[in-house]
Amino acid sequence: MRNDVDGAERRQVVRHLLAGCPDCVEVTRQLWNLGDFPPGHPAPPEDEMEPLDLRETLREERRAEAAACHQEAVRLLEGERWGEALRALLQSRRLYRRLEDDASLVRLRHLEGKIADALGEPQLAEAAFLDARREYLLEGLGDEAAEALMDLAVLYARQGRSAEVFALSQNLRPILLLPGVREGVGLALLFFRNLAETEQATLEVLVEILKYVRPAPKKRP
Repeated sequence: MRNDVDGAERRQVVRHLLAGCPDCVEVTRQLWNLGDFPPGHPAPPEDEMEPLDLRETLREERRAEAAACHQEAVRLLEGERWGEALRALLQSRRLYRRLEDDASLVRLRHLEGKIADALGEPQLAEAAFLDARREYLLEGLGDEAAEALMDLAVLYARQGRSAEVFALSQNLRPILLLPGVREGVGLALLFFRNLAETEQATLEVLVEILKYVRPAPKKRP
């Protein structure tokens, strides 16, 4: 078999591989001289067995699939189809883990909290929001950390946990010191702190602050 196949032929083989075509697996091995490994020499990880251009193509297709599953989970959550949203989230998480995409994994953990909250699982939601806020800070994602904090504030206010709401309002400095935090987000957090300190942090007002802090959804093409 020849090794000088053109781009179109390579793409066709990749598409068949992703569709699980066993014949194309063998064709690909021959196209790029991927022979068997001698006894006593274990095969390298899957990504290392793939030629560089094929490896990059597969990685980009996995990234596109992960992002599509992520967006589908968001859409299903907005449509109150929470069980389906959770299944889409789990599929996206599996792909993001293979890609070692830490920032997207944190966003999925945050989304998991929202789904748990919608399903009436406040303890699971709280754990997810706490994890997300911590990991956002580690990743330097200030706006997202602010949203997770306000998700927690709304959750606590709904449960009548005013002491926890106040504690959140006093722990804004790690977020505010991060570079890139939108000015409006910082001001919203300071407003939240003022409300908590004057005992005016009602559930209704906190929900409005959360809506303001939450990033606007991306428009679909």
